[in-house]
Amino acid sequence: MSGKHVVVLLGSVLILGCLQVAAATETDNKTSEFVATDEWQTIGEGQAIPRGLHVRINLQTGLKEAKLLDESERGTALQSQPDDQKTRQDDDNEPLALDYKPDIIEESIRRVKEQKKSYAELRKAYKEFQKNFRTDGELIVQLIDQYRNFSRTPLESEMRSKLDCLENLEYLLHQIDNALMFIDNGGLEDVLLPIVVNDTNTSLRVSAMRVLGSLASNNPKAQIKVFEKNFGSHLAQILTSSGNAAEISAALHAFGALLRKFPLAQQRVLSTSGTQALIKVLQSPDVELRSKAKVVTLISDLVLEKRSVLEAGKDDPEATSTMAQYVLLEFEPWLKTQGFCLALDTVLAKEFLQLLEQPEVVEQFATALETTEQMCISTWSQSSGLRHALLTVRNRFANSTDEYRLEVSQMLAKLCERLFNKSKHTEL
Repeated sequence: MSGKHVVVLLGSVLILGCLQVAAATETDNKTSEFVATDEWQTIGEGQAIPRGLHVRINLQTGLKEAKLLDESERGTALQSQPDDQKTRQDDDNEPLALDYKPDIIEESIRRVKEQKKSYAELRKAYKEFQKNFRTDGELIVQLIDQYRNFSRTPLESEMRSKLDCLENLEYLLHQIDNALMFIDNGGLEDVLLPIVVNDTNTSLRVSAMRVLGSLASNNPKAQIKVFEKNFGSHLAQILTSSGNAAEISAALHAFGALLRKFPLAQQRVLSTSGTQALIKVLQSPDVELRSKAKVVTLISDLVLEKRSVLEAGKDDPEATSTMAQYVLLEFEPWLKTQGFCLALDTVLAKEFLQLLEQPEVVEQFATALETTEQMCISTWSQSSGLRHALLTVRNRFANSTDEYRLEVSQMLAKLCERLFNKSKHTEL
């Protein structure tokens, strides 16, 4: 054998030996048991570990680590194991390879990365939110400035923006402090008053009056400011002249918000054009029945308001000043002078067929009839048209299976008994 062949043979033997050693090492790593301590140790690839260790994935290195359970952790782990599981552990001490289900570890790592990404995205979104965040006060001032910057001449291109601006204000100004901030920053003079008084666009006027009603409702300080800007007479003018259902409804809303629980405004507005405007709506053949129901509801509320204050004032010496304002208020005589009794009689006598399918509207009219009964009984008790209308609606509702209609029917029956008091009529 030549020297060259000897060298080749020796090289082959060495390579084979290295491969055997590597294979043996790999086998040892997989089969050798992991010796746990109280410190975290890296687990070799495919290395088996005994049960009952604390195992984790090191998020910085991505390697698997394990250590012995602490005393507190060991106690908790034992308590949480069911009896059959403890039995299995006693009987089976075979080490569990961590790579028994490698897909679980990979899924855990993937979820951790996704959570990191989601958290970063949330932080970015929150910073963006903070940058764009505005308080209610800042929004109100911004909306007022936005409206001031609109063109003085009507432009169709600005209409949508104007309506959006008013819609946002209506939402914001329900809160008392927001309403007062709007007023303090010139909102009444620069935004609402020019629209209500001068604007020819019906949609804008409707939106502006809704804003006005929103800020004045149950807000005494705002009511005073609205009253001082003479909105009462402007609203009365709209009620007198408009035939648009949405405009009348919005005007009534603002009108009622201004007048309720504000005797001075009632005295000044209703003694001049206010009462006449309300009766005008009742008399108009072009106004829908629901709007007329809102009129009689407002009238009924104002009449009851005065009565309740005067009744409560009898037992409350501190209410003297408030009582004095209501004592001077002569709303019922103004109603009678302006023809309220006949106007309501005519509405019901002519339009009662529309009431047959509107029990909630019937209740509004019935409540108003009860409230103003003593004032108008001499007129209504002699009205065959009113009697026929009330009895027709009452009889229709009395034969209904709907509980609400039956309640309204009983209400009408009592009203008819008081107004007409003629039990001999077969219709009853």
